Amino acid sequence: MSNRKILLFVSVLLLIVANIYFANLYKKAKEAERIASAIEETENSIEEIIEEKPKEYTYEEALAAINKKDLKANLEYLASDELEGRMSGKKGNVLAADFVKKKYESFGLDTMYQKFSIRRLNPGPKRELGNDFTQNIIAWIPGSDPLLKDEIVVIGAHMDHIGYGPSMSRSRRIAIHPGADDNASGTVALIEVAKAFSMLKGKVKRTVVFQSYSAEEMGLIGSRYYCNNPLFPVDNPNIRKHIAMVNMDMVGYLGRGQHFTGFNSGNSSPNIRLIVNDLNKKYSFANSITSRGSGGSDHAPFYNKRIPVAFLHTGLHAYYHTPEDTPDKINYDGLTEVAKYAFELTYNIAQKESAPAFNIDEFEEMPYVHDHGYKELSFPSVEKK
Repeated sequence: MSNRKILLFVSVLLLIVANIYFANLYKKAKEAERIASAIEETENSIEEIIEEKPKEYTYEEALAAINKKDLKANLEYLASDELEGRMSGKKGNVLAADFVKKKYESFGLDTMYQKFSIRRLNPGPKRELGNDFTQNIIAWIPGSDPLLKDEIVVIGAHMDHIGYGPSMSRSRRIAIHPGADDNASGTVALIEVAKAFSMLKGKVKRTVVFQSYSAEEMGLIGSRYYCNNPLFPVDNPNIRKHIAMVNMDMVGYLGRGQHFTGFNSGNSSPNIRLIVNDLNKKYSFANSITSRGSGGSDHAPFYNKRIPVAFLHTGLHAYYHTPEDTPDKINYDGLTEVAKYAFELTYNIAQKESAPAFNIDEFEEMPYVHDHGYKELSFPSVEKK
């Protein structure tokens, strides 16, 4: 091979190598540019995340979040045939518990189940054996005040009902007892109250605990179990740290119920009475539906532990514990107002500088029954439709 050809070959070879080299340099430069751009974008995103604060809601916005549409949708599900009357230990009750727990979690609240034993009742036409246990569903918003955060305010409502009957049924029929007013109404009101409180995280002085009880219809078993096995304060559970309990049971018949509780000389706390008096300026029904009560629901175990209580209840009616306690009979406008009232009452208790005093002078132990304090009342018979 001539020198000229060798020189040409070497030149071409060097040109190829140079092209490869510079191509690699260009590729590396582009990669470095891409990496630098990605780093810059990441840094900007991190800065945005750091700078972005959770939306802060006002008290008025939290109150306004309680709405009729959600109350109605949730109640219609809980009182649907799918849940078969939410009998403790049965499939429908488990579905209801899961529904309530997921609702609490959707608001960003911590939740837990509290399981306890029961006896099996009301197997229904399918002869469902069910479980020999059931559960309370509990959620909470931690208190923000260093001195008051270990004081516990409970707001509760039982979520169980009597399934197919016939045990505990006034109709004595084996049929689905939907329990729309008793107590899907209180359950959905509690869900809405929890939603409103979740919007005020970091602003509520005391810890507020939302408790959805099971086995109330079997003798207040869920609330009794909690009072004997408290879970709060989280670091050192003690029922004596519970300063008040607000209970909602059958709150869907505002203006329609035949019998109202009303305050009487048996007030559990003069301080709660003052709050109710003040709220009565805004909610004219406050005195009519709020009471220390005379037992018959889940406030009783707390009261018997010398804890001030308020019992919200819009009155009994002919459909109580029958298959005719259905969603179409609920006063949803009234239920919305009761839920808002419950939120304001509970919030006021949680924010006061001093815990409400218990009226020990008029203490009289409440019975553990599930008749809402009206054991001797009779109602018109309800014929099967």
